[in-house]
Amino acid sequence: MQDSTALPVLQVLTVNRLTPHEDHDPRRVQRLSRRILEEGYLKNPPVVAPLPDSTSGQEGEENRRYVVLDGSNRVLAFAMAGIPHIVAQVVSYDDPGVILDTWYHIVSGMALDDFEQALTQLAGMQLETCTLEQARRSLETDEALAYIICESGVRLVRSPQGAKRDLRTLNGLVDAYRGKADIFRASNDIWEIQKPYYPKITALVVFPRLKPADILHAAMNDYKVPSGITRHVIPARALNINIPIGILMADWPIERKREWLDEWWMERMAANAIRYYAESTFSFNE
Repeated sequence: MQDSTALPVLQVLTVNRLTPHEDHDPRRVQRLSRRILEEGYLKNPPVVAPLPDSTSGQEGEENRRYVVLDGSNRVLAFAMAGIPHIVAQVVSYDDPGVILDTWYHIVSGMALDDFEQALTQLAGMQLETCTLEQARRSLETDEALAYIICESGVRLVRSPQGAKRDLRTLNGLVDAYRGKADIFRASNDIWEIQKPYYPKITALVVFPRLKPADILHAAMNDYKVPSGITRHVIPARALNINIPIGILMADWPIERKREWLDEWWMERMAANAIRYYAESTFSFNE
């Protein structure tokens, strides 16, 4: 523990005060809800950040709303299961260690012609052939909505005529292929790196880098970022907390559950059960 700069902040929060910032897959939420009830534990807490100006009056902290940065499906699964409270890791965008990065989409199992027709005819996008360097520059300067890479080359994706680039046009782009193809996440835009791992790859879709203000604005105005494009890097991430679901489902006031969590925390410390790993980690059981 001497190498850890700070312990994670874990709090018992009311589920209906947590607002996901991204779209979700209802089927996945349903499966996760069943699994959580069957296993009886919350293994990994969602990560949340307080929304600005979300408290008022005498309710104070109890009236605070949070945006879910990671773990939206877990939060929605708790809501579906009727579990009123959840343990969440609370962070802040003001912490320089909290980094908002972007995932790219590997679109797989869809014919390229069908993919491009979905973009141009259904979503109204405009495709323009270019080089990879031109695509990267256009995305950085907000001249394009995104770009795609496929076997035959690179294409800029421009918004429908007259539409500005925002989260709604990004949703329109993703909606063109969501449900019609398998979608995987990628962290780079190099076709030669991705193709060997995805034999049925159709295209690699590269999105612009979002800002924390985009996430907060979406949560406060009740619209969503496309699923699977935001990537939050969280320092001192809390994993494997294994909180019993029975505690979170209990008909107790939230103050009592918070007291229970404080006692649990001290027991973990006394048992020397908390480990800090500074190394970058690959998980093979997500």
